[in-house]
Amino acid sequence: MSKEPEAEEEIDLLELVFSIIKRTLKHKVAAVVVFILVSGLAFAIALLSTPFYKTNAKIIYQTSGGSQSGSLNALAALAGVSSSKTDDPSAYLSDIILSNYMLQSILAEKWKVSLALPDTSTPVTLQTLWKIEPDTTQEDWQIRLEYGMLDALKKGGYIVFSQDKKSGVITLATEFEDPQVSYDVNNFVFKQLNDILLNKMHFKASENRKFTEERLSEVKESLNKAEEVLRSFRQNNRLRIDPTDQLEDSRLQRDVLMNQEIMIQLQKQYELAKIEEARDMPVLDVIDIPMKPIEKSKPKRRLIVLAGGVAAVFFAILTAVLYDVFLEKKSAWRKYVT
Repeated sequence: MSKEPEAEEEIDLLELVFSIIKRTLKHKVAAVVVFILVSGLAFAIALLSTPFYKTNAKIIYQTSGGSQSGSLNALAALAGVSSSKTDDPSAYLSDIILSNYMLQSILAEKWKVSLALPDTSTPVTLQTLWKIEPDTTQEDWQIRLEYGMLDALKKGGYIVFSQDKKSGVITLATEFEDPQVSYDVNNFVFKQLNDILLNKMHFKASENRKFTEERLSEVKESLNKAEEVLRSFRQNNRLRIDPTDQLEDSRLQRDVLMNQEIMIQLQKQYELAKIEEARDMPVLDVIDIPMKPIEKSKPKRRLIVLAGGVAAVFFAILTAVLYDVFLEKKSAWRKYVT
């Protein structure tokens, strides 16, 4: 009993397929025209799309305990980044890379071009590479132009930063219309990022050293005062044995011991702060150097043409079927009217 519905479904499906084929062949001229138009559009898109070239660099972030995490938090605060983010370096580095400071440096720099422009001997800005002609008739056109180019760099996928959560390896990808520009921007961003981190962390270490030094001086002064008070008290009461004096002596001893312990800890912190300040090493290391790209990263012309061909077949069949259905409905409506 259960086989009959299945057989009916198969018959209905076959009838539907034969109906579609019949309608398509009936209006094959329209189907062919639509196929040519859609496939031609896909071919034109594939042919005329601007080629892009991608450069990748893999880097690692050097850590030395919690000190650099604290420095990154301070750096994030200086950059206006919310401190609620995790201590994951990628959260901060991505914001620094896409900060206005970094992007404005990229826009101000002149880049050597190898393919994208006819004149490859003269370095140009990205505005020239992108062939942007500002509308000087607008009010504040320079600011509008800068905002527009900054927005294009941020949202256009020209610079992409990611980090593997397991290995901690950071990938810095740059993709531009010229292979030399893509390669040079990748190196530029890495150097700028390393310099920013190094300078900011050196500044933070210097400030930490100064604070520790000042606090150590204060504690030393407090210790000297506490020792002098204890010495004076014992000298004035060396011949008296009084419970109240003994309690006071114990209290003064505690003050001295507490200041001694604080001074010892601060002295350790001070030495560590001096070592941290004296460091002059990059916080980022390249483990896979960027290479100048040879092949285009996009557009994927074969994929576009293939997808266009599939779409062309679909729209050709759809057009023929819908046109045939329309003619049938129109014919039936005329018979009903007459």
